[in-house]
Amino acid sequence: MDPLTPFMFAIVGGGLTATSALCQVVDRLTRLDKAGRRLSRKLSIVVFEKKGEFGPGLPHNGQVVLPFHITNMCAEDMSVLADQPGDFQAWVQQHPEVLQALPSDPSAPAAEADGRKAACHHYPRAVMGDYLKSRFEEAVETARSLGISVDLCADSEVIDLYPEEQQYGIVTRGANSTSAGVHKADGILLATGHWFETSDSSRYLPSPWPAARLLNTIPGGQKVGVIGSSLSAVEVVLTLTSDGRFTREASGGLTYVPPASPRKLTLLSRNGLLPRVRGRIGRRPNLYLTCADIRRLIQERPGAVTLSSVFDLLDRELTAAYGSPTHWAALINPCGGAAQTLRQDIHNARNGDGPDGELVWQTVLVEIFPVVRELYLNLTLAERERFDRNFNTLFFMHAATQPVLNAEKLLALMEAGIVSIVRLGETYQFKSSVKDGPFEFTYPDPQGGVHRESFPYVVNACGQPRSVESDTAELTRNLLQRGLIQIGESRDPKTYKTGSIVINPRNHRVMQENADGLPRIPFYAVGAMTRGQMIDASMAYGLIRSTAAVADDLISQLHSPRL
Repeated sequence: MDPLTPFMFAIVGGGLTATSALCQVVDRLTRLDKAGRRLSRKLSIVVFEKKGEFGPGLPHNGQVVLPFHITNMCAEDMSVLADQPGDFQAWVQQHPEVLQALPSDPSAPAAEADGRKAACHHYPRAVMGDYLKSRFEEAVETARSLGISVDLCADSEVIDLYPEEQQYGIVTRGANSTSAGVHKADGILLATGHWFETSDSSRYLPSPWPAARLLNTIPGGQKVGVIGSSLSAVEVVLTLTSDGRFTREASGGLTYVPPASPRKLTLLSRNGLLPRVRGRIGRRPNLYLTCADIRRLIQERPGAVTLSSVFDLLDRELTAAYGSPTHWAALINPCGGAAQTLRQDIHNARNGDGPDGELVWQTVLVEIFPVVRELYLNLTLAERERFDRNFNTLFFMHAATQPVLNAEKLLALMEAGIVSIVRLGETYQFKSSVKDGPFEFTYPDPQGGVHRESFPYVVNACGQPRSVESDTAELTRNLLQRGLIQIGESRDPKTYKTGSIVINPRNHRVMQENADGLPRIPFYAVGAMTRGQMIDASMAYGLIRSTAAVADDLISQLHSPRL
């Protein structure tokens, strides 16, 4: 390209991933400029967002969520800057008016009774959205002050990409399907976020969002089937029971007071397990399952690590921490039912199961989170496939925990007879006799018989589908048709079709079939579309870590003498 022409970098999407990428690129260029390496003049940026607002994205937009929807991750883990993990928490403290503008939750405890520091802070999702909007706007302003041209294309959906000799062509469509436009870019980041299946039924809702749609579509007094029992399912429950109220008793527990005609909800999932509850993290260092031990495993057998070697370290660590062997079967098939398990989880999260009030197993897992991605990537493909089939749900149940307050509300709803949980098993069937129901689930019962249960309304809360082939967006269809993305990994002699876009995990460049296995033009993908390869792809801290890698690689492009 002409060295006098700035490198045009296009970001497709305007949510959390795009915000983090923009912030981290601008942050790096600011530091380089201050050090005398003025690379800013070499860059131009354009951001395409099919909605009208930049920053919040789907799960943090105040127009999509309701005030009682809180972040599942701790605020301390949700910064847009990888090297400043406390940025979101600091921003909230600097902007108390944002919290004050939201209605208070009377069910939330006023403070820890014994004065101990809270395990972590969970703020309303809309507050996270305000933070993202603020940081996006600040990054744009800073970029422009550095001399970077920044174009923001709102209400502009990218529907196609095509490679040219030295650039990509970008085809966009405006709001209300207006005429297409064509742009050029020297590098592209796919940051399109989550997608959901489509539905032509008025009684089958394929997504928990927007929350108001659930409330407006499903009348009171109806029986509702919720597919899934993960964090998304919990948020569906909170939405569809928001016409009642929670009261906190003198004992400290919550009670649910239903409306005159409450909806009755059944969570249906293969395993019937709920997310574990976030507790306090202690200071005990791991003895066996350490980051160093895992890196040693990877170094000794790169790309060939086995699950048994990892489970052995985990078993030794938990045995040492608790002083007795771990009963793994109890995790998969807990005794006493879902309500009893949840009640014990809440107690442990509040009081801990360690000597200093910490939750020991969470303390053990948190220490190795920095290397979980590398560990997953270095399993053999057969072992990764086995993990996804047999252990993926168990892992995310422990890694993607729910806040204590949400767990307390869920328990109160179960005790009030509003919510129940069904374990479907692996052989269940789901069907509807007509487009608008009723919808029927058939599954084995504990006595070995067959149970059938029908619902007039169903909400799909399974979370993000693994395969991009399920994404009906025109851009994804065109990328697949053009062969610009691959959805299966191959390592002789094994091929594993994960359904995710295959990337170079070091820099998130999309892998394409050419001489060196990398695209000639920088083409990155971050987020849910890489989940089958990047195990933490849908978690905020995973996204931020990924966009940091993209920022570093993009800056290296700007160092090129030809720019």
